[in-house]
Amino acid sequence: MAPNQIDYFKESQRFKPKQVKTLLIGEAPPSSGKRYFYVPRPMSNQTAVEADTSLPATIFNHYFQRRPATVEEYVNLLNKLKDMGIFLMDIVDEPIKIRDEGGINQKTLDYVISKIPQLRKRIRARDITISDENITFLLARNNYKKQLQEEFPHSRLIRWIDFRLSSEEA
Repeated sequence: MAPNQIDYFKESQRFKPKQVKTLLIGEAPPSSGKRYFYVPRPMSNQTAVEADTSLPATIFNHYFQRRPATVEEYVNLLNKLKDMGIFLMDIVDEPIKIRDEGGINQKTLDYVISKIPQLRKRIRARDITISDENITFLLARNNYKKQLQEEFPHSRLIRWIDFRLSSEEA
């Protein structure tokens, strides 16, 4: 691993509940490789939550109706999610960029789609036993919705903005 590279598995394991009751599944870590949901950072509340398209804003606003302004508050909210049995993982483990200047990169999109059939095995490898009804896919895009529905017919699929603006208080 390169010196400033995030160890996604290690960072997420710090906040993994003993028993996962709700499994949130995203697409992949951010393409920059510099941020990750499980690496706490202060967040700005200057932007309206409707326009804050970050995954942390999406998840924290859904469960707590706020975004953490400090690292300490971020850690506190991650621990609350852990206590609630909520855990996030991704379809793809490494950072990828699907959208570029030219739109959707089909090769990268195809890579994400190719990982969907292996997802159950990866969930089990993380020592997570969970029914499909307790899995929620947070969709950054709808390009692989059909494949997710085929593999996880009883799971919830919801766009980020819809999840962010809906409420499920802790």
